[in-house]
Amino acid sequence: MLMRIPMLLIIMLSLVGCMGATTITSPTSTPAPTPTQTRAPAHAPTVTPQADAGPWRVIEVGEEVQIAYRQGANYPQVAVLHTSSSYFRLIPGPSAGWGTSVVLLPSFWSQARCAPTGLCQGAPVRAAWELMDADLLLKVTGEIGGLVVTVDVRIMPPEFDQALSATVSGSVTGELSLDERPGEAFKVVFLSSMWIAPTMWDAQQAGAECRTLALPGEGWIVQPPITTTQLWLEGGSSTWKPNAPTIAITLDRPLAVTGWVTPSNDPNDDNVGFWAAADAVLPAWRYTITALLGTERIGCD
Repeated sequence: MLMRIPMLLIIMLSLVGCMGATTITSPTSTPAPTPTQTRAPAHAPTVTPQADAGPWRVIEVGEEVQIAYRQGANYPQVAVLHTSSSYFRLIPGPSAGWGTSVVLLPSFWSQARCAPTGLCQGAPVRAAWELMDADLLLKVTGEIGGLVVTVDVRIMPPEFDQALSATVSGSVTGELSLDERPGEAFKVVFLSSMWIAPTMWDAQQAGAECRTLALPGEGWIVQPPITTTQLWLEGGSSTWKPNAPTIAITLDRPLAVTGWVTPSNDPNDDNVGFWAAADAVLPAWRYTITALLGTERIGCD
């Protein structure tokens, strides 16, 4: 049975910051403002459960669905969904810092639906959740640019301070006319992060098809796009944040992978976008997210 947990319940997890929808502009678009976000604490908060609590804890606090998993006597937070935007973050345990987000709703270009820029990215969602064997199933629904979207996120128990994985299954209904934007028309997965300088970042470099890709100060991360089933943004430790996770995506089919960096001097802005896209609306898709400390488990030698 799906469970909605009210704000005042059993335990309260500390807020991880207000994260609004972030706009990444590309060279042929009309630049749109990038709302600032309040970055999360360096490490995940911990709460003390009741004696009869199960392994997962889910609580809705304002515009956040906060998710924790039992570790001994405590419940460190391992994920958060921002219901104002569908931005979703995972960390593999209490020693990790919050970093790159995954936008669960598809992002796309449609001047007819998202004037004046034509970019549809981030929108409010509703969430419900239930246990599925040892996993937590997060059911997310929303609308963007006239499309009705359903996304199921199945989160597996974490390997604390090593890895945390989730499978994402999405589908859309409705009709949509996309703009002609090869390599970015319909993004089924969009990674949103920050790189300001060599000492200030949440992601230090990108990767696709076992190739590492430097993040430029401005412009395309790779062009032409790489057609692959694998992409990631690599975390690590900088003077800005220790132990930001690497966020790796494995797709169910090869898609065009590229990204864009918008220049910024504000570490509270997400200015890096890295995505996998199709040139037409996909009615359904599936991918796996893995949050890692380090990169040795991405699957590349």
